[in-house]
Parts: sequence; C-alpha cells; structure tokens
Amino acid sequence: MSYERKRGKLGDLNALLRGSSKNTFSSIIGNLDALKQVKYTITLDSDTQLPRGAAWKMIATMAHPLNHPVYNKEKKRITEGYGILQPRVTVTLPESNSSFYSRIYGNEPGIDPYTRATSDVYQDLFAEGSFIGKGIYEIDAFEQMLKDRFPKNRILSHDLLEGCYVRSGLLSNVELFEKYPMTYRSDMKRRNRWIRGDW
Repeated sequence: MSYERKRGKLGDLNALLRGSSKNTFSSIIGNLDALKQVKYTITLDSDTQLPRGAAWKMIATMAHPLNHPVYNKEKKRITEGYGILQPRVTVTLPESNSSFYSRIYGNEPGIDPYTRATSDVYQDLFAEGSFIGKGIYEIDAFEQMLKDRFPKNRILSHDLLEGCYVRSGLLSNVELFEKYPMTYRSDMKRRNRWIRGDW
C-alpha cells in the first residue's frame, strides 16, 4: 500500500512508466523499455467490472484531437481538452447469491441499466465532469499537472482534485459496473471514507 491509497500507487506507476523510479516496487520482472511508450492508464477498483470493448472506446475517445489536453501556463492547469475521462459507473444487477441488503439497494432485476442514463450537471454546464477514481488518463498530462503539487499523506479524497487540475470529462457512452456492498456495515464504512475525504 502506497501513501494515500490509490494516489500514491498511481504516482509510483507513472514514475515507473516514464523511467524515473524503480525503487518503489519490491519486484520488477521483464524488460521495461516497452512501457515507456504507454500513453494512457485505465484505473479501476478491485470490485469494478470492465465490460468487453469498454477499454478501446475509452482509448479512442482520449486519442480524439478535440479531447487532447491543452496546458494553460497562466492558470497552471489544463483548460481545454481532457487529461482524464470518467465513464458512467453503474451498480450491477443483483445476482442470485447476493445478500438481502444488496438486493434491496441495488438495481431492480430485469431493468435495462442503459435506459436509466442521465446527463451530468457539471459536464453540461461547465464542460467538465467529476472524477471518481475510475477511468482513463493521459500519463504525461497527469504527471505534468500533479507531480509534487500536493503534500503527501494529507489528502484523503484525491480524485476530485486530480479531476480539477487535469480536467476530467464525462464519457457517458462507456459504462463500468460495480457491485453494491453486501452489508449495511460495509456500505456505511465506504460512505464514511467518502465523506471524510470530501470534507
């Protein structure tokens, strides 16, 4: 586990992909030269499902010329295009072995989740979305904006900050799936983490 959970892991991974640090990993196997050509990183949580075809849709959208991130020297952030794209994240339909709690609060079985898609207010009004930690980002733009910008071990909710500086956009035609927590206790622990981080 790196500092600040996912933020430290991403920083370490980005440094490795750009060849500047190998000391943060306990074991590295194979030739790393090919990794220097990697342009994008897709971030997912352990319980996030990446449907077939979603990765290439995210990559194709990031590679589109209108989405190319443009750095503004005066504002010291990306003001045009997007360094991060955030797909829609939907709760999976409950499975037969799901808990009673997750069946109550998860989506109803038999409902097509695609018909319940709505727009994002921030994206519609300000042409920027909110990053929630699952999506795709351009490594060089991410590192240019965030490397050594924030103090270590003082930020709990880094996703929103990253989305503001690197400029996050909503990718509404790509959908990721997550399981709803199995118990009330695990749901409240997750919400407590989110609230502490945002506050």
